[in-house]
Amino acid sequence: MLDIHELRRQHRLIMIHATGLRGLGDMIKTRHDAEEARAAIKGIHRMLIEHLTLEDDHLYPALLAGPDSEVAAMAADCSEEMGGIRGAWVAYHDQWTAAAIAADPTRFSAATAGVIGALALRVERENTELYPAFEALARAPITARRAVG
Repeated sequence: MLDIHELRRQHRLIMIHATGLRGLGDMIKTRHDAEEARAAIKGIHRMLIEHLTLEDDHLYPALLAGPDSEVAAMAADCSEEMGGIRGAWVAYHDQWTAAAIAADPTRFSAATAGVIGALALRVERENTELYPAFEALARAPITARRAVG
């Protein structure tokens, strides 16, 4: 079963690192700054991909298959609206090497703001809507559940 408390902890950690990266994005002046930003991207990458995989492979399917049609519709809406964050992050990760950051720090800053903004929206919506729905589903009697975690 998914541990929502652990997913929330991961959200906090991811957003702390993402906020730090966002701050770095506005301060690129040297090659060293670009390398520091790239290291931050790499640091976020592994934890973010693991987290998104858990959600996309377990949380969303459990909510979509659950007995509550309103929750399933909300999960489908969220999945459609926010499901592209993994692809957007991977493209961002692959594009922004230290050399690319150093070559165009203004564009890097804008790209960073965009991807971190999208990530923050997903985190907020999951924390306020999807996680509580999953917790309610997990508390439901066994006979009322079809697929939890």
